[in-house]
Amino acid sequence: MSCQFADEIIKLHGNLSYRGLPDAIEGEPVFRFDGPDDGLTTIGVRQSQLPMRYLRAVMGFRLAKFLEIGFMDPELVRRRALFYEPLAHVAGPETIHTVTLTSTGRIGGYMALVGTPDPVPLSFDDPTRTRFPAEVAHRVDLLRGFAGPGLNTHQVYEIKRLVRDPAATSGQQRERVPWHLILALGMAARAVGVSHVLGDAREAGALRHLRAIGFTPLVINDTRPSLPRTELMWPSYTMPEPAKPFVGEIPAELDTSLDIIRTALEQRTGTEWQRGLIRQLVAARTGARRDRELVSAGAGLGAGTGY
Repeated sequence: MSCQFADEIIKLHGNLSYRGLPDAIEGEPVFRFDGPDDGLTTIGVRQSQLPMRYLRAVMGFRLAKFLEIGFMDPELVRRRALFYEPLAHVAGPETIHTVTLTSTGRIGGYMALVGTPDPVPLSFDDPTRTRFPAEVAHRVDLLRGFAGPGLNTHQVYEIKRLVRDPAATSGQQRERVPWHLILALGMAARAVGVSHVLGDAREAGALRHLRAIGFTPLVINDTRPSLPRTELMWPSYTMPEPAKPFVGEIPAELDTSLDIIRTALEQRTGTEWQRGLIRQLVAARTGARRDRELVSAGAGLGAGTGY
């Protein structure tokens, strides 16, 4: 579906750059990583840390990119005369916005971590808790089965609007943007005390990267997701092979995975850098799994012999 207003929004945001964004952040960012050899800088900030002009710019990038890939309704955008996605004001944990900027100030990638709107932390199985957007769209409860002592909904974030802009990146830079974002995801999770992440994604997208850094997400198959036609993102659930809802606990080996990714991104680019990174991540995950199995076997042996 084409719409001249939407096309103009895409064109407008495609010509903008934000060199001043890093210096405009109020206070210390949640996370920052400057790639020494790829021309990319990735910054994660709480929503309140972005001055309104930059917050609107980031939300405008989101609007333009998801219009461009066909995941948003252009007619709704036109009727509402939107230049950026509406800002959600929630009483719960602040949204964490992550942007990857090129050396020219273009946004090469983006990701949001969105918390519950509930102002008070609730247990995962509390029937009064507000469902996360992915749970609403897929009509599932992703958290109930993970309920336990010491866990509450303010420790859970949904991964939203994960996107790379191919127009802003090229060559190996294009390969590196997702790794910048996944590094930011892990570092932000550590910084704000995340216990679980959830969302919906395709197997070849975010789920692949989450598994690479040690997540073992519970994925719900065969749901029938949908949104009302009054929601901007309703077209995203009409695509062939819609995204699958998932939830995953922050893995114990996350820090090791993040160190591997950071080291790989700090090294000079080369034709084999990504394959080498993946091999190291697989080896680390295999080793961690083997260690857990040995510990489990040792515990079982101890229980059976009186140790």
